[in-house]
Amino acid sequence: MINLFKMDLYRFTRNKIMYLLLLLFCAFQIFGIYMMKQYEQPVEGHPILSSLTESEFIQYTISQPPSWMLIYIAVFTIYFYMSEWNSGFSKNYISMRQARSHSVFSKMTILALFVAMMFLTLLVADGIARKLLWDQTDMGDPGTFITLLAGQFLLHWAFSLLILCIAMVTRNLLVSLSASIVLALNVIGMVLEALEKLFTDIHLTKYLLINTLVRVKDLGSTADLIHMFGVAIAAILFLSYVAVRYKIREDLT
Repeated sequence: MINLFKMDLYRFTRNKIMYLLLLLFCAFQIFGIYMMKQYEQPVEGHPILSSLTESEFIQYTISQPPSWMLIYIAVFTIYFYMSEWNSGFSKNYISMRQARSHSVFSKMTILALFVAMMFLTLLVADGIARKLLWDQTDMGDPGTFITLLAGQFLLHWAFSLLILCIAMVTRNLLVSLSASIVLALNVIGMVLEALEKLFTDIHLTKYLLINTLVRVKDLGSTADLIHMFGVAIAAILFLSYVAVRYKIREDLT
C-alpha cells in the first residue's frame, strides 16, 4: 500500500489541475464575497452577512445551492481516478487482490488531503475578502468553529467517496460529471424531500448525505452534532466498503 500511496501522492503533487482548481476556487470565493457586499440588503428577521462570524458565514455559504465546493471536489475526484484508468496503470495489479483494495485506500487518502486543502483555501479566501471588504475577522467560538470544520470535512470527504464510486462504476467522464452536478445541486434530495412531505409524515430524507451537508446546523445542539457526525461516518464507512468490494471484483479487461 505504501508504494501505491507514494505513486498517487506523486501524481497528486504534480497535478496541474489540482492547483488550478484551488486557485479558481479561491478567486471565485473572493469575487463571490465582493458581489455579496455590492448587493447586500438587510432582510427582516435575518442578520446581515457582514455581521456573521466565520463559522456562521461558512454555514451560510455551504447551504446556498449549488455548492461550488462540491463541484470542485467532484471534478478533481473524477479527473484523478480517470487519468489513472485511461493510462492503463490499473492493469498492473489486476492479478493482485490486496493491491486492488490498497489502491482504493490510497485514493481515499488523497481525496481527504484534497478536501482538507479546499477548506484551507476557503478559510484563506474568506479571511482576505471579509477583512478587506467588511473589516470582519471574527471566527466565532473556537470550539464551535473547529466542530463545524471537522463535521463539514467528513461530510465533504464522504461526498468525494460517493463520486469516486460513481467514477469507478461508470468509467465515463461525462456520465460521472453529469451525476456529480445533479448531486451538487441536490436535485435528488429536494425531489425526495418534496415527495416525503407530500405523501408521508416521516422525515428520513434529512439523513441523506447532501441534505445533511447543506443543512444549517445548530452546533450547540447535541442532536444536530450526532446527526452531522453520524451521517458523515456512516457514509464514509459504507462508501469505502462499496468502493473496495467493487474494485476487488472489477474486471479490467
